[in-house]
Amino acid sequence: MSIIGHSMTDKEKIRKIINKRGSRIYFIGIGGISTSALALMAMERGLLVYGSDVRKSEITENLRAKGTRIEYSHTKAALMTASPDIVVYSLSIREDNPEYALARSLGILCVSRAELLGAVMADYRISIGVSGSHGKSTVTAMLSAIFDKAGLEPTTLCGAEISHGSGYKPGKTDYLIYEACEYGDSFLHFKPSLQLFLNLDLDHTDYFGSEEKIRSSFAKAANLSGVCVISSDSGNLRKILPCINSEKLVYSNESGFLYRYEIISENRGKYSFDLYERGEKIGRFCLNVFGRHNVENAVGAVIASIRLGISAEIIRDALLEYSGIPRRMEFLCGSDYGDAYYDYAHHPREIKATREALESAGYKRISVIFSPHTYSRTKAFMNEFAEELSKFASVYITDIFGAREQCISGVSSQALAERIRELGRKNAFAVTKDELELLVKKSESDSIVIMGAGDNSFAKEMILKSKR
Repeated sequence: MSIIGHSMTDKEKIRKIINKRGSRIYFIGIGGISTSALALMAMERGLLVYGSDVRKSEITENLRAKGTRIEYSHTKAALMTASPDIVVYSLSIREDNPEYALARSLGILCVSRAELLGAVMADYRISIGVSGSHGKSTVTAMLSAIFDKAGLEPTTLCGAEISHGSGYKPGKTDYLIYEACEYGDSFLHFKPSLQLFLNLDLDHTDYFGSEEKIRSSFAKAANLSGVCVISSDSGNLRKILPCINSEKLVYSNESGFLYRYEIISENRGKYSFDLYERGEKIGRFCLNVFGRHNVENAVGAVIASIRLGISAEIIRDALLEYSGIPRRMEFLCGSDYGDAYYDYAHHPREIKATREALESAGYKRISVIFSPHTYSRTKAFMNEFAEELSKFASVYITDIFGAREQCISGVSSQALAERIRELGRKNAFAVTKDELELLVKKSESDSIVIMGAGDNSFAKEMILKSKR
């Protein structure tokens, strides 16, 4: 569903509703990590929270335990019972959703998750958005850890679990740190004090049909920010630099920019780097998370934190303590299949970064259980997925997680497995949940990683059963 724009009068209505204790708010698709975070924030504001989703999950059960009323189906009756003042929908919801259609017909104010967040931001003195094709959740959590270390107690909204099984960490009203998603042009509803732009690749091909379109969207978002911290290492971001009128803090591993970073050392996949401003060394920073890609993530977080007055010493200590978030190179256990990791990678570039991080940690034969995320992404990057996955020792591809999409003819896990085998990796299989364990037992690997943005809990449970 595309985001429906609202007049200034409607935006004022959003503010009026969410700032009145006892207002009723209904979330369609409340089980999503980002939507559920806003539901928790609404509860803390004293709103009566209702919602619906198609399945029960740990997230929805956590919300129910806190007093949210949730229906596990999308029915008109659930909406009528709630009698909400405002309805919030995630972009995975279709316009023919019965709750959404009924709410519109009744004249109830319907807003996207992004529009609600845009209204909430007005309550914070400084807002910090994190954008990019990859690494948004990691950097959002990293910034939250830095600001906590500085005693600033930020409120954080993250697209991954960050606090007690949710993506919401309450704080004071001085600082809001949030993940600024580009899908559906969501981040065009935000006007942050400072925004990070980590990288930019073509993605969400069901919405952005070309690199030119996604670059245009990022350029618009940059010009809504007071200050842009932006990487010039990303070719697509470099192309939009001349279009940005906001204050730009540009960084790169090359000279010629305001900030330059240099990797100093690597120890089993964990890196140290020096950061310079106009040639003068700011400090050395050592990471406690795997992967060279996390150097690029951390550089943006360091620059943003310094710009907002946090000392290099506090940042250094915070990064030493920061150990990551769930499903980002998360170590599960030693298992019968080797050391097991859980990762969110669902784009070819992310798969490459995770594999390289595991290899730098010393693993030689890495197996992967991969769940493709959305049919449109699988179709658009079929060759790129096959190329990256063919570099693993064994590949087990589960059903495509369709999310908001209907299936596309000819796009399947079987087709992807066949493409990988054509590249010479014979140990590539499309598998059902029932077949997975039997096939994985035949692998001879020193490590195994579960990858994908969908619900891979079944694979995680299978691995944990074999814990050594």
